[in-house]
Amino acid sequence: PISQPANSKRDVSQLLTHTAASAQSIAVQAVKEEEVESDEEDDGNGPAETYAVYMPSKLRIGRPHPDNVVETSSMSGVQPPDVWYQIEHSLPKDLIDEGRLSALQLESVAYAAQQHWTFLQDDTRAGFLIGDGAGVGKGRTIAGIIFDNYLQGRKRAVWFSVSSDLKVDAERDLGDIGARSIKVHSLTKLKYVRPPPSNKEEKIRKGVMFGTYSALIGESVTDGKHNRRLDRLVEWCAGDGSPEEFEGVVVFDECHKAKNLMPNNSSKSTKTGTFVVELQKLLPKARVVYCSATGASEPRHMAYMSRLGLWGKGTHFRQFTDFLSAVEKRGVGGMETVAMDMKLRGMYLARQLSFQGSSFQVVDVSLSPEFKQMYDDSVKLVWQGQGGGW
Repeated sequence: PISQPANSKRDVSQLLTHTAASAQSIAVQAVKEEEVESDEEDDGNGPAETYAVYMPSKLRIGRPHPDNVVETSSMSGVQPPDVWYQIEHSLPKDLIDEGRLSALQLESVAYAAQQHWTFLQDDTRAGFLIGDGAGVGKGRTIAGIIFDNYLQGRKRAVWFSVSSDLKVDAERDLGDIGARSIKVHSLTKLKYVRPPPSNKEEKIRKGVMFGTYSALIGESVTDGKHNRRLDRLVEWCAGDGSPEEFEGVVVFDECHKAKNLMPNNSSKSTKTGTFVVELQKLLPKARVVYCSATGASEPRHMAYMSRLGLWGKGTHFRQFTDFLSAVEKRGVGGMETVAMDMKLRGMYLARQLSFQGSSFQVVDVSLSPEFKQMYDDSVKLVWQGQGGGW
């Protein structure tokens, strides 16, 4: 077989419970080490290296990435789990041999597939977080995950991003890896009200439904009835079956758009965050992929990432607020520990292009009196337009 579950539900619960416990204990140790380091003087050996060269440590196939890639030194000290998913048997041979997906992109596809074989204690399928920076090729990685599932019979996928213009990029990425047969449809083509059977919308039986977060939260009122595009999307995913049985890929690209599910102040949760969480609940078996370079930078912004299994049933944190409180008490070191632990469990990878050989120059540019006056006038105009005083 191409792949098989590595752990039963019971085993996964134990792993996640251990994850939460180890995250707390390691974070405490990290805080102690920081306190010791703050008292030490520079030993004259120069600053410590912030980044380390990255190469896939457990996957032995694929061509090297065309650019030098690094990860933070703290993350480099953690090894991900072994790769048991036989990706070389699930993707076309020429895709791998010709380097359409580099080795580190193939690594993400493999770990996402492994994670998707895992079910959490609340009977939802575990998700995967891609934290790669610009230039590593998140688009191609997402295309590879969708293609891998498409070839195994999961013909419907959903891809969210921040702009409808990126639909062209999604089509390009799928085409570049040899998946031109997978059509990309616009989410806005799904009307708020189900059309008659003769409508061409009903003929969209497979492919990728691509849309923005703004399109996801779209609503309308027709004949006094409240309609949501979210409900139509769930219907499309279910096809002739039920939403609870949908096992296709759901990608939340640039997922930080949903980060304000739990805002800092007393303001309400954003509609985007609320709808992202609801979609995951309505499709419990969907293969969820979160994708953002800043997705794990602040614990409060992770509230919508329910599929990572860091809180909830079977963990030490009953609710997200418990998880948030435990991590925030430990400051930056606490969040760094969570990221390291997620990599250790095979649910998170974060790489970025190397800045080796790059240089920069700081230039002071003096502003003319005319420019300063124009800037002040512009600010005054905006301030008054918002109802403020001067």
